[in-house]
Amino acid sequence: MKKFLTLAALTLATPMITLHNEALAVTLGPLPKDVIYSAEGTFDRPNIFFNNPTDTIQISGQTVLGNESTYEAGIYFPSGIGATGLVFNEFKYVLEDKVLGAGPNGLLGYNYPNFPNYHLSGISSTIPLESDTWHHIAFVQGGGTQRLYLDGKIVGVRPGAGDIFDSDGGGFLGAIFRDDPSNRYDQFASSFIGHLDTFRLSNVARYSGNTFEAPTGELVSDANTQILYNLFKLENYYQQDGYTWASDLSGNGRNGRFGTGFAGATSPSVVVPVEPSEPVPEPTTVLGTLAFGAVISRWRMKRKQQQKSLNLIVN
Repeated sequence: MKKFLTLAALTLATPMITLHNEALAVTLGPLPKDVIYSAEGTFDRPNIFFNNPTDTIQISGQTVLGNESTYEAGIYFPSGIGATGLVFNEFKYVLEDKVLGAGPNGLLGYNYPNFPNYHLSGISSTIPLESDTWHHIAFVQGGGTQRLYLDGKIVGVRPGAGDIFDSDGGGFLGAIFRDDPSNRYDQFASSFIGHLDTFRLSNVARYSGNTFEAPTGELVSDANTQILYNLFKLENYYQQDGYTWASDLSGNGRNGRFGTGFAGATSPSVVVPVEPSEPVPEPTTVLGTLAFGAVISRWRMKRKQQQKSLNLIVN
């Protein structure tokens, strides 16, 4: 498990620093869930860290699908703490259920009503995902089958066809409260524990066959794209009404708001890495300002004696 230096933010002017061990990250506020600034080389670009079972991003609006779909993501499970849970779910009781789940030990996909399979049966794989590395995962429906892919290789397939039900149910990245009006089946569904750098939902089966070249960078939007988040660029985040948002690049306005949607919802963290050789980020945006402040904090700490634990105020 990689531990890191955290900066428990009170304000930008008076952050408190506590060192846990040699790896470095700085948490800055004020955000609903703070930004983690990493300078240890674990990541080479920003991403989102879902660190709690209740971490969630509420997606604006609803998706509209026909007989085909693709839910895909770039995902990373840290060794020792990565855990299975939902990556995406759009749900309304007996009307809609669109699912992509993942964990260190496999993948899960589901579309309601899931013909000809049992309604409550998702397709799953038990192929492990290597820890501490990025993976491309995808759940695809089209051509009469449902398929799971890991890094461009098929890891699960079964019959699956027919209309994928839509409704006014809300979509979430991470955790969701799946409510039942009868109150008999109310259940909280946990987020996966790990990192996310891309997510795309499409109304077409983008991948077929046994193998394809898995995308490793920016995903693109086209006429079939319902939701698109490229989460490794700081310009794709913004602040509004006291919340952090991720911009939907599909043009459909399905922006994601951190830490809302149900009682007890918490916000994931935006991880901002900067290599020592790279220029200091320009403080032109809220997140850019946070990254800038983090760089300065790091340099100040480098000038102080290196010790195993400290508790000080950065002026």
